[in-house]
Amino acid sequence: MRIVLVFAVLFSLTFASAQEPVRQVRRSPDGLHFAGWFDHDAGAPFGSVRAIVFRSATDPYDIFSFVSIPRYTEAAWNPASTRCVIADAPDNGGPRTWLIYQSGPGKWDSRKLDPFATVYAAFAKSDVRHLFRPSILKIEWLSDVKVRFRGYCNTGTYLFTVDTALPDNPPETTKLSAEWLDE
Repeated sequence: MRIVLVFAVLFSLTFASAQEPVRQVRRSPDGLHFAGWFDHDAGAPFGSVRAIVFRSATDPYDIFSFVSIPRYTEAAWNPASTRCVIADAPDNGGPRTWLIYQSGPGKWDSRKLDPFATVYAAFAKSDVRHLFRPSILKIEWLSDVKVRFRGYCNTGTYLFTVDTALPDNPPETTKLSAEWLDE
C-alpha cells in the first residue's frame, strides 16, 4: 500500500511540474507593438518570476518592462493602437495597473492607473482598511481614450471607467452589486 501511495505522490509531482509555463502576447490592432508576459524559473534565491514587457514588433528592446511573480496578468489595447493597459495580479488583491501610451510619433510613456481609487478612498475610512482586496475581472476599451474595468472588492462588483486623456481625474464608478458577478 505504501508503495502505491509513494508512486501516486511522485507521479502527481512529476505531472504538476511538467506543465508549460505561461506565455501570453497581446498584439496591438495595427500589429506594430505588443504587450506580453512569460514565466521563468530563475532558480534560488529568485524562484519563479514573470517578465512583463511592452515592445515594438520589430525591435527586441523593451519600451516598458517589469518583473513580477507568476499570477494572473492581462492587457488590453485601444482601437487606435496608441494606448495599452496592463494589469498584474488582478485576481489576487492589490493589482498593479499601468497605462502605456503614445506621447508622440515613435515615443511611448507609462503611468500607473488606479481604477479602484474612489472605492478605496471610502473603504480607507473603516477600521478594516488593511483588508481591502480589489480584483480586476475584465478590461475593455470604450473608445480610444476611455477604458472600463469590471472589478470586485470587499464591498461588491463595480464598473470603473477611466478617461486616459485625463488620468488624474477620479474614475467614474458604478456599483453593480454587493455580490461578486462574473459577467
